[in-house]
Amino acid sequence: MKIRITLLTLALASLSAFAADVTGTWKAGFETQRGLQNYTFNLKQDGATLTGKASVEREGEKREVEFKDAKVEGDTITFIEPLKIQDRELTITYTGKVSGNEIRFTRKVGDFGSSEATAKREGGAAVNFTGTWKSEFNTQIGVQKYTFVLKQEGTKLSGKAHSEIGDQKKESELTDTKVDGDKISFVELLNYQGNDLRITYSGKLAGNDIQFTRAVGDFAKEELTAKRDATAPAAQPSAGGQGRRRGFGGPIELKEDDKPAFPNAPEGFDQARDGIAHGKLEMVEYDSKSVGNKRKALIYTPAGYSTDKKYPVLYLLHGIGGDEEEWRRGGQPNVILDNLIADKKSVAMIIVMPNGRAQADDRPGPNAMATAPAFGKFDQDLLGSLIPFVEANYSVIKDRESRALAGLSMGGGQSLNFGLANLDTFAWVGGFSSAPNTKPGAELVPDPEKAKKQLKLLYLSCGNKDGLIRISQGVHAYLKEKQVPHLWHVDEHAHDFQHWKKGLYNFSQLIFK
Repeated sequence: MKIRITLLTLALASLSAFAADVTGTWKAGFETQRGLQNYTFNLKQDGATLTGKASVEREGEKREVEFKDAKVEGDTITFIEPLKIQDRELTITYTGKVSGNEIRFTRKVGDFGSSEATAKREGGAAVNFTGTWKSEFNTQIGVQKYTFVLKQEGTKLSGKAHSEIGDQKKESELTDTKVDGDKISFVELLNYQGNDLRITYSGKLAGNDIQFTRAVGDFAKEELTAKRDATAPAAQPSAGGQGRRRGFGGPIELKEDDKPAFPNAPEGFDQARDGIAHGKLEMVEYDSKSVGNKRKALIYTPAGYSTDKKYPVLYLLHGIGGDEEEWRRGGQPNVILDNLIADKKSVAMIIVMPNGRAQADDRPGPNAMATAPAFGKFDQDLLGSLIPFVEANYSVIKDRESRALAGLSMGGGQSLNFGLANLDTFAWVGGFSSAPNTKPGAELVPDPEKAKKQLKLLYLSCGNKDGLIRISQGVHAYLKEKQVPHLWHVDEHAHDFQHWKKGLYNFSQLIFK
């Protein structure tokens, strides 16, 4: 039996923490062995209790019948329509799953057969999003817990966002709010030292879930799911649950070239070893002309560092939520380089780990994403103050072929943006899972022929579980099209230090040779 169902109207008054409210009028057309039958279902829900009638028209004949055994459990509804044909009693059983503006029905007619059909909302009243919704999801700056308190009147929506990351909490009003059927959108504004950053949310109700796409300015995008919280009062429905993403930043679509260029790093590559010489980590301060204050940088000097010898320098940049110590905390570059230098796999080099957030208060704070504009100005500090400081205070080789620039995530984007724009300063450039601050390939390398002559190494890498892989894929595709030599390495990791440590491990063996 073929069934074609079209929803005419659904009025949703409130959403219980335990059940989707299906109160309203539904219309459907069923193609049956007796011909086209047009149904109008009038439903009324009170908690888990459901009552209603079916009005049916077929070839000018009309009938009306009361539902039996109707109930609601979570986002599932069931009811029976009794039918009498030629003194024979039949039952038509309906089982439906509410999913936003759709109900997916299984309709079973006695013992004669069953069929699947979907009812869709068509205009009418919108879902009521009033209530408290919760979500928890991983971001580059850590696990964030969100509570959205929403109030809806018709298509008007107001609300607040409460967020937690670690022991830091913030609250912000939602703006640009909109409800359209089962779809919702709003903007969370972050302000940090006068810089406004827009976080946009687009969500769709699916039963007891809201499936969100969350875009943080131009820097990141992720997908997450909020689920209804059964502990909230029924009059104020809420959602609670774990965030769900298809990889940090968005969906992942792997391509033919997305495969490893190197074998996996050996076990213990990032573990301190006895019996070898160890380098030194030193925190320094330098005067920044562009920022206007003293700034910090963590500097690694290799074992046996001496002013009697000149060393090349790798400038190694952190991510949006980090600072000058992020690499030491998560990546242990001193340990990795100690081991590689001891094994004669890397040249003895100095590593400078600055703070890429070029503003007076360069701490990430509770809203690290709001500091993103300061990352775009770091080139002035790097070129105008930091490099001159390093070259005045350390025994280094002062030419482009003895300077490398690399970084993770936001720092990867900075490295590509600033390194490729200053090939008279850097000959070795690397981006490890570069963030969306990365310029398009055509802007990074506007003159491919010139870049071919100047670059000693251009290294791109990303994990195949990283939702930001599309950024590096785009740069790789452009470089491949323009035949600009580069390395493109994709491993099995996500947007995390497992990938970034191995990126440093690979990159540092290739530079200054």
